[in-house]
Amino acid sequence: MRVKLSELILKLESGGRPKGGAIKDSEAIPSIGAEHLNESGGFNLNSLKYIPIEYYNKLKSGRIEKSNILVVKDGATTGKTIYVHDKYPFSDSAVNEHVFVIKIDSKKAFPFYIYQYLRSPQGKREILSDFRGATVGGISRKFIDKVNIQLLPLKDQIRIANILSRAETLIAKRKESIQLLDELLKSTFLDMFGDPVRNEKGWEKKAAISYADCIVPGRDKPKSFTGGIPWVTTDDLEHLSTTIKSKKDIGLLRDEIKQVKARLIPKDSVLMTCVGDLGVISLAGQDMVVNQQLHSFQCKKSINNKFLMFTLSYQKKYMYRKASKTTVPYMNKTICNSIPVIKPPLELQNKFAQIVEKVENIKTKYQESIQELENLYASLSQKAFKGELDLSKMEVEEYNLGHAEPGRSMAAEEGVGYGKKESSKK
Repeated sequence: MRVKLSELILKLESGGRPKGGAIKDSEAIPSIGAEHLNESGGFNLNSLKYIPIEYYNKLKSGRIEKSNILVVKDGATTGKTIYVHDKYPFSDSAVNEHVFVIKIDSKKAFPFYIYQYLRSPQGKREILSDFRGATVGGISRKFIDKVNIQLLPLKDQIRIANILSRAETLIAKRKESIQLLDELLKSTFLDMFGDPVRNEKGWEKKAAISYADCIVPGRDKPKSFTGGIPWVTTDDLEHLSTTIKSKKDIGLLRDEIKQVKARLIPKDSVLMTCVGDLGVISLAGQDMVVNQQLHSFQCKKSINNKFLMFTLSYQKKYMYRKASKTTVPYMNKTICNSIPVIKPPLELQNKFAQIVEKVENIKTKYQESIQELENLYASLSQKAFKGELDLSKMEVEEYNLGHAEPGRSMAAEEGVGYGKKESSKK
């Protein structure tokens, strides 16, 4: 039986902020907005703002409770959905005017099951079917009449939520493992070479151009993409990645490279953003052409490209200090080439590069595993909400339907999905 989401809801509310907006007083009440909800279903509480206690006490709507579902109502992330787990760190908090808070009638449906449906591809489509507006569009309160949920017996809802939660947990663990590997590389670099800015180990330090050549990027955007040589822009870079490649189907022929007055950037060049978000750095995974928002370095024999990539990443303050003071920060060729670079013995650089390669191999396997798990999650989700999963052999665990969740996710168990939070004394 399919029912409208509106038939399962006890409350649908949005919040607000006092005149003058939220404040940065950690003694007040946290105000949760779209920026605090992450794509993996958890919270990012690093940059909280607050509303005064007096204002919170007068609120008639928008207060957050355990087992609520939060849905972003407008802006670029409209429809993003989060579940408020038992480990949510605040006893008192509220959403702002950009977020809906939903309370499910636990006598009719299992809240975590409803949350999983809203996160599924079908659920997202139904939420966004209410999207309206152009520049800053969003959904209205009427979206709950456009979401139609397969309402199974309560025990089956728990079983399905349990299965999907466990799949989410595996994905979250893999992602955390990749983050830990990234941190390992950063700490290994500092152990071996020290901070490149302070240069406490006294390495030789010269301008980057002393150790690497550069190739001027293309001046014009290609009118067509019909070849196999990647055209790379800032959006293609992943910071400190050793395998950056262009998106599929965006490539040039050699004649087209000439048309945009560009030269081929050889594989293993160090690529660096020089406009906007400065100092996003990675390696070319193959021969490619880049636009004017990227600067490239081709390392000489005296420096390792993976070492150069990491040591440049510590010079962001230098980049922003030297960049043009316009609306969008910009580093010209001279500034890029003048970035200070330390040069320890090549043998030590190569040793670090070998560690990077080993870690990257592990990360690649984890990323492949994440893709497989995400495909599995999507398949399970689709079958579950169509009633095609065989649930007869699944055990049913007993839960407090109002406040607990099945297969407690890593975010709930370890706080991984909640980010760091500032202290909140109430």
